[in-house]
Amino acid sequence: MFSVGILGASGFVGAELLRLCANHPEFEVVYATGDSQAGALASTLYPSLTTAYPNLVFDEYSLEKALKCDVVFLALPHEASLKIVPQLVNNVRLVVDCSAAFRLKDSTLYPTWYGFDHDQPNELKMAVYGLPELFRQELKTAKLIATPGCYVT
Repeated sequence: MFSVGILGASGFVGAELLRLCANHPEFEVVYATGDSQAGALASTLYPSLTTAYPNLVFDEYSLEKALKCDVVFLALPHEASLKIVPQLVNNVRLVVDCSAAFRLKDSTLYPTWYGFDHDQPNELKMAVYGLPELFRQELKTAKLIATPGCYVT
């Protein structure tokens, strides 16, 4: 069983991650952040998740709590992921980033395509684009997975 943290769990992408993790036989969500919903039960915001998470409370972000997880999913804005990934990537088993912060290998393209400057070249090099049809072997040993966006093909 892998302990899972979901940062940004109170948002749309975070709710989908909660739903997917609830049905995964090897995942146990132990930490879920939602700064604007901190202190609220996940089941209050998402009644469909009541059975899976009757006692899960959204928390504020804490690096200490995130580091206790085996797998950390980031359902955060690009800039937030950019700051958090360096703190996590070598200290947990796997980071899966749902933002665009690590999708492109060329940092000079980020201002054009995503509207921000990329200042984490080491993490950018280690990120694996999460498309198994193209990167199956690399994904098996990845420490940082950048999920594909809406228009992959």
